[in-house]
Amino acid sequence: MPFHRPGSGGRLRPAALLTALLGGLITGPATPAFAFDTGADHPPGVTVPVRLTAAAGPGDTLLISGSTAELGAWDPARAVPLATDTGSYPTWYGDLRLPPGGQVQYTYLRRTATGTLTREDVPDRSAFVSPGGGTAFDDRWNVAGGNPLTAVFHVTAATRWGQTLYVTGSPAELGAWDPAGAVPLTTSATVNPQWTGFASLPPNTTVQYKYLRKDADGSVTWEDGPNRSTTTPPTGTVTVADTWR
Repeated sequence: MPFHRPGSGGRLRPAALLTALLGGLITGPATPAFAFDTGADHPPGVTVPVRLTAAAGPGDTLLISGSTAELGAWDPARAVPLATDTGSYPTWYGDLRLPPGGQVQYTYLRRTATGTLTREDVPDRSAFVSPGGGTAFDDRWNVAGGNPLTAVFHVTAATRWGQTLYVTGSPAELGAWDPAGAVPLTTSATVNPQWTGFASLPPNTTVQYKYLRKDADGSVTWEDGPNRSTTTPPTGTVTVADTWR
């Protein structure tokens, strides 16, 4: 079928057609029909999720600061705030965009409602940001590295109907001494009066803890005596067996 020049009744000869096609491929149209997304609105980098377990006071905010510009280049005023809510506390979350293929140093800060900043006491943390993704920061305030381990709490205590036992203590995982965040213990007809509860705790850490009792009306009674203490091992499980005082 012959090709026709637009707006003309004459035919376009084969030689002229070839020249026109090659010219269009080499020079391209004067005005592109569409533009490619250059990614200018999407900074290069990979997404790195952040998860930090840390107790905080009312109005406190946890932040992450580090060696890259995305982490504020160690400037506390440019540190990246993390977020939590009643359902996830004491765990704080955030998502970072970091340059791939490099090592990043970072640390965590706590900022009070009045603006006072406290840096955690452990050495700066370090992580390699994988170019293929999959890098994540999963840390605990003032605990340098190591995977969490399971702690098993057994306590023997006489209770009345409607009463429940809890364990709380110094780390955020035990509620940081807040009865509202304490770990509940359970019992049954076959093992009563022994109550048992489980928690994930950081390794190589001295943990202070204590038991408390909640009545059906919400009132709280702490056991007598000084705080209890245990030290978690590098790996495995730590188990304590106590008697209510």
